[in-house]
Amino acid sequence: MGTTIVLDEIDRKILDVLQVEGRITNLELAEQIGLSSAPCMRRVRTLEEAGVIRSYVALVDPARIGLGFDVIVEVRLKQQTRESFERFEKKVTGLQEVVECCMIAGDWDYSLRVVSSDLACYQSFILDRLMHRDTDIASYRTTIILRKVKSTTKIDTSLF
Repeated sequence: MGTTIVLDEIDRKILDVLQVEGRITNLELAEQIGLSSAPCMRRVRTLEEAGVIRSYVALVDPARIGLGFDVIVEVRLKQQTRESFERFEKKVTGLQEVVECCMIAGDWDYSLRVVSSDLACYQSFILDRLMHRDTDIASYRTTIILRKVKSTTKIDTSLF
């Protein structure tokens, strides 16, 4: 998991701004949080080096590029062994349609978020890619996402 980093109020302000405006300049960031440019840059670099800030990305709206069919797929493996988990995880990391994969506790072993253009393409993904050949999958369940009520990548700094 890694070491937990203790953050002060200035670090929290930096994270609050960067999570919303990842392309902000250091000068603009420093002005917003009330710090001069050089110390602001040092703090950002420290947060990056500590792994608190993992990366900077552009968030793409799947529906705007024709991938508006969004589903949750829960997967149960035939065996719950380290080898089965490793094979499944290796397979699923190579499937471009899978945008998130989590090992979960409970009745299912994994939860996947899958994007596709439509039901027919999703069916092809299941039959031809996920369940194709020598699968460790015993069963799966699909939940179609009708509407996202909340979807965020921002972690509220008041939580820590």
